Amino acid sequence: MRGKLMRVLVVIAMSVGSPVLAQGVHGASGIQAPNNTQAWARGGSVDAARQRAENERLERERQARIEREKKARQERERQARLERARQERERLARLERERQERERIARLERERQERERIARIERERQERERIARLERERQERERIARLERERQERARWNRDNPMHGRSASNSRHG
Repeated sequence: MRGKLMRVLVVIAMSVGSPVLAQGVHGASGIQAPNNTQAWARGGSVDAARQRAENERLERERQARIEREKKARQERERQARLERARQERERLARLERERQERERIARLERERQERERIARIERERQERERIARLERERQERERIARLERERQERARWNRDNPMHGRSASNSRHG
């Protein structure tokens, strides 16, 4: 039973490529090099250990390179996210500036229209006052003309009727 177990261990050790383990199990080997010398002689195991160490070093370097590439990719992605976020902030800031500019222009336009409306109302008020003044002046000229006509009419009547009304007033005074 123990012998079968050892053989299984040797096969397993050989299949996973560990000649040191395979050699350590009751000296089992059986693998021959092409030149018909034992592959796992003393010097061979040192070469194998060196090869394993080299393979492990290469694997560590490969893993380190993969990790560096992963970190570099993550950093590029992070920078890209930051750049997209910065561009989005700039876009939103630009939209906000444009909105504020539109509001400012609209406010200026409303103020201009209000000034024009007030100026129009003022012009209309001045025009009404001018028309009212002209109407008062016309009425005053008509009144003065009427008074002048009445005065001339009285003067003509007095001239045409010199004794009318005077005799009575004279007789009262006399």
